[in-house]
Amino acid sequence: MVAFLPKLRRTAFCTMALALAVTWGPAPAQAAHERPWLADTEAAKIALTINLPGKALWRQALPLADGSVILLREPGTDENGPYLARLNAGASETTPLVPDWGDSADKTRGPAGFAPSALASDEHGALWLIDRATTGFPPRLIRLDPVSGKVLSEQNLPPEGVTKSTLFTALAVRGQTAYLADEGGVSLTMVDMARHQATRFFAGYPTSRGHLPLSVDRHTVMGGDGHPLTRDLAYLALETDGKWLYELTPTGPIYRLSTDLLTDPSVTLSEQMEGVTQWRGTPTVSGITLDDKATLYLTDIDNGRLLSFDTARHPHILLVAPQLVRAGMPGWAKPTGPNGKSGQIWVPTGHTLLRIDLP
Repeated sequence: MVAFLPKLRRTAFCTMALALAVTWGPAPAQAAHERPWLADTEAAKIALTINLPGKALWRQALPLADGSVILLREPGTDENGPYLARLNAGASETTPLVPDWGDSADKTRGPAGFAPSALASDEHGALWLIDRATTGFPPRLIRLDPVSGKVLSEQNLPPEGVTKSTLFTALAVRGQTAYLADEGGVSLTMVDMARHQATRFFAGYPTSRGHLPLSVDRHTVMGGDGHPLTRDLAYLALETDGKWLYELTPTGPIYRLSTDLLTDPSVTLSEQMEGVTQWRGTPTVSGITLDDKATLYLTDIDNGRLLSFDTARHPHILLVAPQLVRAGMPGWAKPTGPNGKSGQIWVPTGHTLLRIDLP
């Protein structure tokens, strides 16, 4: 099973219930026309392949401003190694990144129940993670020193932002605001860390629901009951100025919304729903990332491709590679050196890490 599938639970019965959910509110605005994905005139290239340790698959790659890459693995019952790894700039091997609570353990729960599920960096380059936790502990946001592993802060999520079925699968942070994809609770969750308040948006709404069966390597993913499987809201991407947020399920489509819809208390529920725009349909993807020009990059695990979609609505196929059917969540890195073009995409593919140089 590929790394992008942390939870597969919904069957054809749930899909029938989904059809009813469409009537709960107005349909989101939709782009009038979608151009087909076309091969770019200059292809991206796999420039580096690095072996990753352990038995479990790796879920996410997050490049940082210092040239390093932080990696997050999937949980595994037979895996006792660290959840996090760091690839230093120019290195050919990763090193474990183990959180260090130091002398703060008397004020927090420390390493108890630690089980991170998503990484993010904020506008200052700080490393954040969402610790989904194990049974008996609430999820929490943690800010971590990416070199030493020292825990700089942690905050349990407010109870109003968590349900019994909550499973956070993606995180975006800017300032004192965190945005989380709650796939288990089928909602977009916003946390005001300064006020220690949380709000759940679009719970059960069509933009949070998966509508199509998952397809990996051109094969429909089936559940144990023989029915095709789908997944709900799982991925987020936030533009560098924090003004626009993108969200999608693994089978798309991409939705785009202004963060003012979530942070302005004067915005009504109807205005929130009407302000969500269907931005682009997608194949089955394992994640998205944004560059500093608001170009989206998507890892297509149905066809083994790296795709891009810019603000002018130009869809491109940047790379076709069989490794990409095993891709996890990608991360974009800024160009380096005088010959740098559009930057790089770092993405785990099972037990290897790829650096893809963009055209």
